[in-house]
Amino acid sequence: MKTGFLPNSLSAGPRRGMVLLSVLLVSLFLLSASTGFALFVRSSMRRFDREQRLFTARMVCEALLPAAKEIILLHPGGAHSPLDEDFALRTVSFPDAGVLVNLSILPLDDGIPLNKLFLPDGRTLRTELEGPWEKLWKELGAENLGKPVLDFIDSDREPRLGGEERDDFPNRPLLSLKELLFVPGMTEQILRGEGKGKGLASLGTLWSGGKINVNSAPPAVLALLSGLDGRAAAAVAEGRIRKPFASMDDLTALADFPSSAVPALVNILSFTSAYFKISLEVIFADGERVPMEVILDCSSSIPATVRWEEQSDG
Repeated sequence: MKTGFLPNSLSAGPRRGMVLLSVLLVSLFLLSASTGFALFVRSSMRRFDREQRLFTARMVCEALLPAAKEIILLHPGGAHSPLDEDFALRTVSFPDAGVLVNLSILPLDDGIPLNKLFLPDGRTLRTELEGPWEKLWKELGAENLGKPVLDFIDSDREPRLGGEERDDFPNRPLLSLKELLFVPGMTEQILRGEGKGKGLASLGTLWSGGKINVNSAPPAVLALLSGLDGRAAAAVAEGRIRKPFASMDDLTALADFPSSAVPALVNILSFTSAYFKISLEVIFADGERVPMEVILDCSSSIPATVRWEEQSDG
């Protein structure tokens, strides 16, 4: 039977619409894919550039570390002070790498030595630290934490009177102050302080040979020591600005320093440091700065790197 219409003419329109829609969807997909790929490439290039910069920063800092160690080892005299010109900020240029590096050295041993609290038995608190340890926790308003913290880091599993032992206590020296947050009752505020309030981090240190450098310790730390108070600590802080202390005689020459405190301080005070913080700031041509910090153990004739911190993201 013949009609006035061509065969299949009624369905041709919808098919053409479907084809156009398919082409449009494919075009949108390709546009999205190309945009995503462009973003991926841009992001990858940024990451590559960042990694390249971090690599450059690490290399120039590695190159400067031997010089920092030499400065410390060749330092004259019997006193290490943060104000010493040998430790002051200096800038070193690396033209081939296109960077400048600011380097400064800070003597540590500047707080209660948290990893050197005990006698060789690993449990008995050193006599010269008994008073300062009690005063420290009173200063923090957390007297109930002194004994549990000792149990947390001593070498045995027996709780001391007023203390506490748990299965998850490491019973070893601390790797980080953050570990103390596992002590029941410990808080970030007690650990780090809040506002102008003191925290354990400002009064204690992991980086110490066992004594406190009178030239680098904050007055708040010195005031914790047996026989000293805030007035004596302030006098020490003021006196060391004029000239670093190199002996007990230098200290007792201060009008406000009690000579009666000397016997209690002989085994805890020092005038030099065993640990040092090396601050390194790598400055690129476009002004970007990459800070790094290295902790050195200089207690022997061969300084050892015990910690390396760097800015890992941009």
